[in-house]
Amino acid sequence: MNRVIKSVVILAAMAATVTIAREANVSLAVEPGSKLSLTGSSTVHAYSSTASRLRVVFTHEPARWQAALPRGEAIEQLIREHGVTAIEVTVDVNGLKSGKDGLDKNMYKALRAEKHPEICFTLGSYEVADGAKPGEMAITAKGKVSVAGAERELKIAATAVRQGDSVRLRGDVPLKMTQFGIKPPTMMMGTLRTSDDVAIHFDLLIGASQPAIAGDSAGGAGR
Repeated sequence: MNRVIKSVVILAAMAATVTIAREANVSLAVEPGSKLSLTGSSTVHAYSSTASRLRVVFTHEPARWQAALPRGEAIEQLIREHGVTAIEVTVDVNGLKSGKDGLDKNMYKALRAEKHPEICFTLGSYEVADGAKPGEMAITAKGKVSVAGAERELKIAATAVRQGDSVRLRGDVPLKMTQFGIKPPTMMMGTLRTSDDVAIHFDLLIGASQPAIAGDSAGGAGR
């Protein structure tokens, strides 16, 4: 009997170890439905370009992941406790689409897409406070953004709120093209002039996933 009990205890310990390993390997990622866009205005009309190719890479401290909590709540606590240590956002310049070929071509030229094909943002630090609405987080982030080969310090104000198994992160970042040495594009022999002022809008769904584990019949743990 003692041998049977001992075997059960060993199996239970092994199962617990596998569970801990799974949770330690949790990774954060943006989910379908996430969106990043750029808006501006001109002497004729406003315009909007949406990023069709967006890559966001998160780094976090595994020890701060609270495996006992539901996914959405665990992500929220990870953010509140500064467990997210790095975020890298990459936007493919040629993947910015306005639906107007002429505008897109002028934008790619102004952003020097041939020489600098990506817009990049790297998080430096962030602070979290309670937002204006119940359950909402008010986030102030600092980092560096690189556009058309020019790198600048950037401060971002965003809000985050739990949404099911995910956390929704939203914000608007006002910029000036001339901050990055970009001359606002003109069209139609100069009769259409774009404003120096533009804004980046992001609406990201942050979820958590786990990599496949050898011998997992389901091919990996799902959300």
